[in-house]
Amino acid sequence: MLCEGLRRVVVISDCHFGDAGALLARRGLADRLITELDRIGDIDMLVLLGDVWDLWSAGFAAAAGAGAPFFRSLASWGSPREFVLVAGNHDYHLWTACEDRRMRRELGWEEVEGLSLGLDGSCASGERVCLVESLPLWMHYPLLSIEVGRRSLLLMHGHHLDFFSRSFWWAKTAWLARGILGRSRGIALSDIDRLNKPFFELLTQTARVPELRAWEYRFYAVLRFFARLLRFQSKSGGSPRRLTSVEQNSREARDLLRDFLPGFLPDVFVFGHTHRAGFSRVAVGDAGVLMANTGCWVEGSSDETAMTYLVIDDAVRLRRLGGDEIILDPGIRA
Repeated sequence: MLCEGLRRVVVISDCHFGDAGALLARRGLADRLITELDRIGDIDMLVLLGDVWDLWSAGFAAAAGAGAPFFRSLASWGSPREFVLVAGNHDYHLWTACEDRRMRRELGWEEVEGLSLGLDGSCASGERVCLVESLPLWMHYPLLSIEVGRRSLLLMHGHHLDFFSRSFWWAKTAWLARGILGRSRGIALSDIDRLNKPFFELLTQTARVPELRAWEYRFYAVLRFFARLLRFQSKSGGSPRRLTSVEQNSREARDLLRDFLPGFLPDVFVFGHTHRAGFSRVAVGDAGVLMANTGCWVEGSSDETAMTYLVIDDAVRLRRLGGDEIILDPGIRA
C-alpha cells in the first residue's frame, strides 16, 4: 500500500518497552519528546518502526504496562492524525496475533475474548488496527510504503537485512535460507519470516518464564564466546548486527531493494534495528537511494545512537531529543 499526500512524517524506532533500559518508559522523557514534536508543526503520521515492545525480555503484560504511560501521552496529544506500527523482530508476535485472529474470523469462529494489548478490528482493505491505551495504531508488516511530498519512502524495521550479511552468523545468511527452503532462485520476505517465526515465538513465550529466560541468557553467552573466537562478534560486544552503522548495512540494503522489490525503488529507505542512527547512500542499478536509520530509545547506547528520531517533510532530518539536528535533502534521486 502506497500512502500519498503526506506532508510531514515522524519515525521512531526501538523503544523496547519491557527492557530495563527503555527510556520512554520514563514519563518525564516521553512528555519531553511530545513537547518537542509539538514544536515541529503539523504532523500527518507518526510511524513506530518496530521493537516498540521487547517481548523477548518481558512478558506481554509487563511490556504493555511499561509502555502504557507513553501511549496514554500519545493518545491525549491530539496530533498527528494517524499512527502506524510496523512490527519488528522483538514485537513480531503482535503481527502473528493479528493474523491468527483474521484467520479465525474468516473461518467464522466466535471470538471469546480479546487479545492482549488491545488488538482489535480490521478494515475493508485488510489493514489491522491495534488499540493501545485508546490509541489506534494501524499495523503493517513487513514494510510500509508512503509518499511524502515528491519522495517515495520504504520503511522496514530492518531485521530482514540480517539475512544478507556476509559477516553475520552462518545460520542467518540468504544462501542457507535458499537451501532450507529448496528454492533455486532467491527467497521472498515471507520465506525469511517462515524461518524466523519459530525462533521469534520461542523467545516471546519463554520471556514469561524467568527460569527459561535465565537459561537462554546462559546459552547466548556461550554463543557469544564462540562468536568472538570466530570473529563474528561486533565491537560493541553484543549481537554482530547491533550498532552497525548505516554504511555497514549498505550492501545488505542493496541486495534487499534489488532482489525483493522489483519494479519499485524508493527515494528513501528507512530502518531501525541496529540502534545506530545515521545516513548513507546506496547505488541500486543506475539509481541511488538514501538510507536513513532512526536510532533507538534504549539506555546504554552511545550518545550518537540514543534518543533520536526522523522528521521527513521538505527535507530528511535526523534529530536528537533536546540536541542537534542533521538535515539532508536527497532530492528525487540521489
